[in-house]
Amino acid sequence: MGDSLATNFRERALEQGPVDVTNPLVAWVRFWTQGWRFHGRASRTEFWWVIALELALVGAALAVVGAHGTGGRWELYVDPFGAIASPRVSFHLVDRGQGSWFGWGTGARDVWPDAWDLVLLVPVLVTIVPRWSLLVRRLHDRDHSGTWILLLVFTGPIGWLVVMGMVASRSRQRGARFDRGVFAGRRLPDVDEQQVSAKTTGVA
Repeated sequence: MGDSLATNFRERALEQGPVDVTNPLVAWVRFWTQGWRFHGRASRTEFWWVIALELALVGAALAVVGAHGTGGRWELYVDPFGAIASPRVSFHLVDRGQGSWFGWGTGARDVWPDAWDLVLLVPVLVTIVPRWSLLVRRLHDRDHSGTWILLLVFTGPIGWLVVMGMVASRSRQRGARFDRGVFAGRRLPDVDEQQVSAKTTGVA
């Protein structure tokens, strides 16, 4: 029985394509094992389980850092890319010399991150690609190109609402066109169009 459950878990975690996820652990494992692919699809349940787990983990991390470290520098931020800890300050990450530095954040204060800041900063950086991949594959499952995420970059709150509406909507079968590879995406004809074509040519 145990071996059967383990095999089923492994198959669902590694299965290519959208999987209706009821186990949040499967969604979390898929977040990492599928998180480096930008073709294929992600189901609604897979997407929202990851968002829910991120909310729980980031919320807990913010509570710990707030109690023991520099929690005032961070806040919870949620958008279609996921739930992350967002800085309220500008962090210096790389010193370029002569007063020049590379960093992250848009706050008024410029600070160097301490050990508690790194507890929040490192996971944000490590999960950038898997979060991006998950959103692209969720859009694919809706039969939309991943380029729709540019709305989040160029249109602000409007793009947030549009993309959130897309990822919250049900799957479309025609999203399977994105399963073939990273550059796949040619729109397939509607079923009605195929039937009309078959009747016209006499081919079933």
